[in-house]
Amino acid sequence: MVRLTMDRDRMKYLFREILGVDVDDVVRKVVATIAVERAKQALENTKDWKRYMEAEGGIVILPSNVTQLGRRDPKK
Repeated sequence: MVRLTMDRDRMKYLFREILGVDVDDVVRKVVATIAVERAKQALENTKDWKRYMEAEGGIVILPSNVTQLGRRDPKK
């Protein structure tokens, strides 16, 4: 584990010194970009779902495999 950390720090150092690239800054920007894109997609999905619900009259019966997603198993 210590070696992995040393290798990672060495690679960060080399990227910064040779290429002039701050790896941590790049990672932060990528993570922020992904978060923004996911938020946009979630908003679009919400709008699509709202349109679908309005077209169906406001009531949609979902199968149990969908309604049980993310719930804990009561048997455990």
